[in-house]
Amino acid sequence: MTGLREKFERIKAKKDKKEIEEFLSELRKAKEEIERLEREATQLLGGGEVARFAHLMRSTPVNILTLKDRGWNLIVNEEYEEAIKVLRKASKLAPQDVDILILLGWAYTNAKRYDEAMAVYQRILKMDPNNEMARVNLGYISYQLGIFGEAIERFSRIINTGKDKKAKLYACYYMGRVYLDREMYRDAVEFFERAIEMGPNLYEAYYFLGIAYRRMGKEEKAKEVWNELIKRNPYNKWAEAAKEAMK
Repeated sequence: MTGLREKFERIKAKKDKKEIEEFLSELRKAKEEIERLEREATQLLGGGEVARFAHLMRSTPVNILTLKDRGWNLIVNEEYEEAIKVLRKASKLAPQDVDILILLGWAYTNAKRYDEAMAVYQRILKMDPNNEMARVNLGYISYQLGIFGEAIERFSRIINTGKDKKAKLYACYYMGRVYLDREMYRDAVEFFERAIEMGPNLYEAYYFLGIAYRRMGKEEKAKEVWNELIKRNPYNKWAEAAKEAMK
């Protein structure tokens, strides 16, 4: 199980669709093997033990991880309502799993179900008051709702004092988005560049950095950034958007 977790973390950082699909296939095979063992073990049990054992098997880490990965893959494919269904099921099996709740909150956010997303993040903060990803994602909701001052305050706190590298990465990226929307392009460029420095595979940061340069009148610089994005991952949706922007 430790090996699966380590592999999942490596794939999650890269966000490569092919590797995600291969990993899910591997998990499904593991699940099938567990289900086969469940059937065999059930035959050895009698009466009231069967239901209890079956419930324990459904709650195994492999099944929970499979649901978590499926939910994440659905988010990547922008199937947010389906992701919500899968991640809610996973959360029922593992109510203390903060990673599942973070993904569930993100699915709600992308589905524009902001009240439900905020409720999930507040639940996380009750369990873990220092969870910086939950705080960053609350800031992102503020940004989406047009409450820029609150969003900037939340992002600034994480950028200046946060310890979670992933939270700081997204705080910089979202701060860039805020400044881009407010037409403060130099500030937007600064934060997009900081985000790229921390997370070179955050492809959306390249795309919006190019947008910021274009709006500053620096067309060649914008194309340079977009070409770098396309070079890194030509089939990513943000690379496709960059290609479209350069037509």
